[in-house]
Amino acid sequence: MPPQTRFHLNFVGDVMLGRLIDQLLPTHIHCPEEARHIDNFVSCHPELREYGSKSPWGNTLPIFRSADLNLINLETSATTHPKPWPNKVFNYRMHPANIECLKEARISYVSLANNHTLDFSEAGLLETVRTIKGSGIAFAGAGETRDEAYRPAVLSIQGGSDEKFTAHVYSASDHPSDWSKVPNFHFIDYSSSTRSHLRSLLKSSTAQPNLKVFSVHWGPNHSWVPSDDIRSLAHFLVDECEVDIVHGHSSHHIQGAEVYKGRLIIYGCGDFVDDYAVDAEFRNDLSAVWRVAVEKARDNGKKLRVSRLEVFPSRIKHFQTHLLDKDDRDHKWVRSRFSELSKAFGTKIQDESGEDGQIVAEVP
Repeated sequence: MPPQTRFHLNFVGDVMLGRLIDQLLPTHIHCPEEARHIDNFVSCHPELREYGSKSPWGNTLPIFRSADLNLINLETSATTHPKPWPNKVFNYRMHPANIECLKEARISYVSLANNHTLDFSEAGLLETVRTIKGSGIAFAGAGETRDEAYRPAVLSIQGGSDEKFTAHVYSASDHPSDWSKVPNFHFIDYSSSTRSHLRSLLKSSTAQPNLKVFSVHWGPNHSWVPSDDIRSLAHFLVDECEVDIVHGHSSHHIQGAEVYKGRLIIYGCGDFVDDYAVDAEFRNDLSAVWRVAVEKARDNGKKLRVSRLEVFPSRIKHFQTHLLDKDDRDHKWVRSRFSELSKAFGTKIQDESGEDGQIVAEVP
């Protein structure tokens, strides 16, 4: 059998397993107010009494379990530390035991550079990092030290025979600004000093990976189009830092994807699973699994190149995520919105969905 030369990487946006989702799980951090909400909800939906570590993923587990790598943004702390970050509107945490949910979906990597991993102060962040380490899941964007926060997660992709490929995944966040003072949190902005820092960081390794990914929590909530600063930084990551895939998240809804110089920029993956109220305009309950195919570049040794993007629309309902049938009107909404937003970047979307209902973006 010839060695495998095409691999599938799944990217999703915010995975928020704290607050009400944590309350549903058998082991949780008791919060009287949240418990009351859940008791009322379960009385109307008694099937949630059976909610367990597989439940947040709904019917999506097969697509995660069939991928070579699964990469997410973990939009919560994982700590029992009681002291919240002061003067913050929303503070999320899940019980560290519920990291088991990530294992059920075979999550390979979590981004910890976002606006919730420090929700229960620096002590909570440290427990979150140690929890992730103990699970064996790779991470980037925060750590026990500055060096650990800045350096990439190193992921291995197994080809045929004894052939292995390496992916380096970096992570950073542009908010909240208060956390720029925390040394073991990777904060960035859009200044020239940040660009110098990123150029040095992403090109300093003597061992060059076969694939380079930058996972970034950027931009405001509820904005269909990325700002000029964001788009400029994305192009900089490709042009001067040799990034192959930009994994963007934070907007709470899907944004467009751009194929830029043969590299892939996903500006906003959306919310994948959470307990949030639904915005009728931005439909933060609708998202996707973003399956990226990579394969060996014909003219560059073991370098991996992006060859295809497939978008599998999904919907959050009752604290679970489900892939959508292509005849579902919400599938059609995702397809229409994603196509419109991506075409503005010159990305070509195939007219017909794939056999599993996926939206296919062409990568020249």
